[in-house]
Amino acid sequence: MALLMRWADLEGRPRILVRPDGELLWSNLAADAAMDEGLDVRRTDGRFELVHPAEQAAFLQFLSGASGAIGAWCSPQAGEGVVIFRAWRIDVEGDEAIGLVFHTTGGDYVPRWADFGRALGLTATEHRIALRLLDGVRIESVAKDMGITLATARTHVRNLYQKLSIGSREALFRRLAPFRIA
Repeated sequence: MALLMRWADLEGRPRILVRPDGELLWSNLAADAAMDEGLDVRRTDGRFELVHPAEQAAFLQFLSGASGAIGAWCSPQAGEGVVIFRAWRIDVEGDEAIGLVFHTTGGDYVPRWADFGRALGLTATEHRIALRLLDGVRIESVAKDMGITLATARTHVRNLYQKLSIGSREALFRRLAPFRIA
């Protein structure tokens, strides 16, 4: 059990277990830090709450509707963006809880990707360019940042698109979405 708890703390995404009424049963280090920061979520009298009181009723409704299948719900963030909650109902011998994983979409959010370059046969440069395009960076900026000409960057993009059998940035997002891990 100690290994499981250590793994949950190392994982980095805030994770908690709550009752459907919001009673906090367990939280990992990332969730503790988010609650201690108190910008979007907090711990109050043993309960997990949203900082914005107007959102709390809708959040509890989301929790009460959680099932064994993943569910997701969004709440406006204190600053820019939203907090995205993913929830699963967990039942062990009649003891029910809701497992929650959450993250923000504000300026501090950095997506994490599996090594799709290796899996899809991309060169290191094609992989780096794909990551930049997925971050919403224009190809002109990618070329400048990488110290290559715009023509060379576009050649890499054409090769990337050919290898992935796609023809647009929108298709790139669709093709690589399954490789996003956080």
